[in-house]
Amino acid sequence: KLFQHQREGVAFLYRLHREGRPGGILADDMGLGKTIQIIAFLSGMFDSELIRHVLLIMPTTLVSSWLAEFARWTPGLRVKEFHGTSKTERTRNLEKIQRKNGIVITSYQMLINNWKQLASCHGQDFVWDYIILDEAHKIKCPSNKTTKCVYAIPAKHRLLLTGTPLQNNLQEMWSLFDFACQGSLLGTAKTFRMEYENPITRAREKDATVGEKALGLKISENLM
Repeated sequence: KLFQHQREGVAFLYRLHREGRPGGILADDMGLGKTIQIIAFLSGMFDSELIRHVLLIMPTTLVSSWLAEFARWTPGLRVKEFHGTSKTERTRNLEKIQRKNGIVITSYQMLINNWKQLASCHGQDFVWDYIILDEAHKIKCPSNKTTKCVYAIPAKHRLLLTGTPLQNNLQEMWSLFDFACQGSLLGTAKTFRMEYENPITRAREKDATVGEKALGLKISENLM
């Protein structure tokens, strides 16, 4: 059975879908069961025939544990890994899911090396219903290779899982929201910097005036 906070998480994910939102961030702390919330959500979505194809991307070290959790909680779901050394097997697994339905699990490293293959099927663009990133702070820097590759995969909805959506600065937060909400929430990096990041950062500096501090506070409340 799911704990109350997990049920709320699943309801949140479904609400995003039902309202036609492009995506969101599940930012529960480590150990609160983000994995099981995603599995429960996907299980319901597949049972209701609301989705057919899901791409789940994570650090290499987590691939085996995600596979084990799916096998434990939803043995009826078709889950294949796009991972390991055999290119033939990887391709076979991917094509099987694209042809029928189900979930493909892969790693960020595999994505970087094979993004073109994951983004297409028989020479055509392949649009996933959901692309889900675990440890999503991997895309906190808009200019890094991982971020550019995840943007290259066509998907109707995007979900991010991270216990640390905000690590060092607001630009990283913008990067996560820009991907999840497909640019619909915080505007471009430039406008976000001007409207939010600069006034908030300025308010924290030692020589900030009373007016700058008040403005920074107001804007950070607005951002929250």
